[in-house]
Parts: sequence; C-alpha cells; structure tokens
Amino acid sequence: MDIQFLMKQAKKLEKAMADAREKLGEVVVEGEAGGGLVQVTMNGKYEVVKLSVDPKIIDPGDRAMLEDLLTAALNATVEKARLAADAHLQKASGGVKIPGITG
Repeated sequence: MDIQFLMKQAKKLEKAMADAREKLGEVVVEGEAGGGLVQVTMNGKYEVVKLSVDPKIIDPGDRAMLEDLLTAALNATVEKARLAADAHLQKASGGVKIPGITG
C-alpha cells in the first residue's frame, strides 16, 4: 500500500469537502406549514433566508397558533436543509461516507 498515494487522496478529499462546505450557502430549500400559510426558505448552512406569513393568519388573539405554525415550518425546513446538505457533501466526497461530515 502506497502511503504517499493515500496522503494525496486524503488531501484531495479534504479540499473537496472544504469547497463543498463553503458552497452550502448556495443550497436553498423551502418548507411550509398550514398549507403554505407560513413559508420558510433556508440555505444549506441552516440560515433562514426568507420567512413569509400570510396576513390572514395573523390574529392577535391567537398568538399560539402562529407560533405553532412558525415552529412547524422552521422544523420542516431544517430537515430539508439537513438532507440537502448531506447530499451535497456526500457528492463532494465521491460517495465516501465520512463520520461526522457526511450522512
């Protein structure tokens, strides 16, 4: 087994993963709750890019419902972002599963 070859391959993989992590900001996913009444757009770094709330659900007397819908929409979007980020990083690693980095 050629240790130099393995070291070069490891360096290539390390660079590919660093580049892929940097580009996670370009991965965009959307989630929603309440049949689209609350919509969230997030990037692959789990940053909320946009939050949209249909005005017809804003009821000052029912704050709890709005909070529940926001929570549901954010959680749905985080799950989509996690899956998209995992797929993006796995593609960059050439399908090699790296514990703690790819799914």
